[in-house]
Formats: sequence, C-alpha cells, structure tokens
Amino acid sequence: MEMQNHRNFLVKFAVLLIIILHHESYAMQHLVGDSIWTIPPTNNFYTNWSSSQVFFPGDTLYFEFDPEFYNVMQVSRREYDYCTGNQAYKVFSDGPLNITLIESGVFYYICNILNYCELGQKFSVTVLQNSSNNYVPPPSTSS
Repeated sequence: MEMQNHRNFLVKFAVLLIIILHHESYAMQHLVGDSIWTIPPTNNFYTNWSSSQVFFPGDTLYFEFDPEFYNVMQVSRREYDYCTGNQAYKVFSDGPLNITLIESGVFYYICNILNYCELGQKFSVTVLQNSSNNYVPPPSTSS
C-alpha cells in the first residue's frame, strides 16, 4: 500500500512538473502599442505601453506598419537616446513584422524615418530571465 501511494505521488508530481515547465515555455505575442506602429499621440506613448508589459525570452514583438511610411530599427541605447540609426544592429523595412526576443536584457527600437523617433516612435523592452531557461528558438521559416 505504501509503495502504491509513493508511485501515485511520483506520477502526480511528474505531471505537475510537466505542467509548470510547459506553462513557462509559452511565448506571448505583444502587439506593439496595442495598435499600429505609427507616430504616437504623445511622446511617451510607446514607453508607457512597454512599461505596462512583461517580456520573457520566446515572446515576440508584433509590429503592424506600412513599409511605405515606417520602419523598425534595433539600436543601441545611445542611438535610442539620440534618435539615430547610423549603426543600427538590425533594420526592418517590411511590415508587418515579428521580432522574437531570444534572451534576457534591454533592447531598443526606433523608427528613423524623418523625425518620427523624436516624436516618440521609439521604445525599449526589458526581457526578464525565464526561470526555466527552456526556450529554444523555432526553426527559421525564411526561404
């Protein structure tokens, strides 16, 4: 009887552990600004949006934008502060766009078309460390 109780406990514990680890591996898609990527109504609109979100590795940033009028650049903190994209890490000119957050840290995004960044079309994200560290990036779907 005691052996059966021990087995039942181990099975229940294993199932619970699988559920917890599976839950932590769920990735969320964040619609940037909860709307389209555009010149915001206020200068701190995207900053406020970003600070109201929680980001983990595996989550994606979804940018809905018209590539005729906007772009997305991943830049350094300095370029973010000064709204320049001269040495951008990445430039994305085709929208809509998904960017997968693959590691913890702070990442900076701007639009460098005209003066849109100065008008507030920029934000940073702080990606928290996932406690399970079990995120594996999906295979690339690019051709």
